[in-house]
Amino acid sequence: MISNLQFITVPLLASLIILTLTSYFGIHVLKREIIFIDITLAQVAVMGGVVSMVLEPLFHDHDLMVGSIHLSNILSYGSSLVFCLGAALIFTFLKNPGIKIPIEAFIGIAYAFATMATVIILDKGAGSDVHLHDMLTGALNWTGWSHVIRLAIILAVIGGFHLVFRQKFIQLSESYLDKSGSFKQQKLWDFLFYFTFGIVIIEAVNVAGILTVFAFLIFPASISALFTSHWNKRIAIGLASGLTATVAGLYLSVSLDITASPLIIVFLGIILLAGIMVNKILPT
Repeated sequence: MISNLQFITVPLLASLIILTLTSYFGIHVLKREIIFIDITLAQVAVMGGVVSMVLEPLFHDHDLMVGSIHLSNILSYGSSLVFCLGAALIFTFLKNPGIKIPIEAFIGIAYAFATMATVIILDKGAGSDVHLHDMLTGALNWTGWSHVIRLAIILAVIGGFHLVFRQKFIQLSESYLDKSGSFKQQKLWDFLFYFTFGIVIIEAVNVAGILTVFAFLIFPASISALFTSHWNKRIAIGLASGLTATVAGLYLSVSLDITASPLIIVFLGIILLAGIMVNKILPT
């Protein structure tokens, strides 16, 4: 038992940092009713990374090391960031009363396009099945301290930014469906939301995979919505439920030699169902 706990320590710390961010961003996503925005931004970021793989041979010194970081890793991250920036700009300006198509439709279209483009590119490369598996479920069991440090930096920078301007972002999401246009500089703050959210998604997906990050975003936020509308309480409930599922999933993955991500998602689903049952039993 002790050895199992030692083995899951680093993945658990990484999950804790991801959950701290997604428990907060998930509330925004539910408020805005753009449920699949994270999985779309994640897929767009992955597409950016895959495109960099295609472009990498164009660089004659593609084996160059920049400090202790391989050039290919810099190209991949930079490409993912550029694609995420583009998606943030597009989604910002697509929310327009003059456009009759709901933004949710564009989000779905972007996801389908990015997914198919990524599959086509990977299909021509070696080990495409492995890349597709890692893209969806990640490699949470094999998370290293370098991932934890990167995630901690993202938490400090992005989390700090949203903490300072929390009232702006909360007000924006609370009034997101309001068509009166009363929120000043809405497009600027909308872009900042999507772009910072995209950066979080890029880092989280590199560790946990698209499906796990999607579950981390939606399940805890949905569970917390059953019991309170207060933002701080919702973040705490979401974080607690996410951590419970993660500890159970990681521990069983080591004990049963099963990939952690599917187990974590199953446990999140069980907790959500239990929350619905408890919510029905408790007096309103």
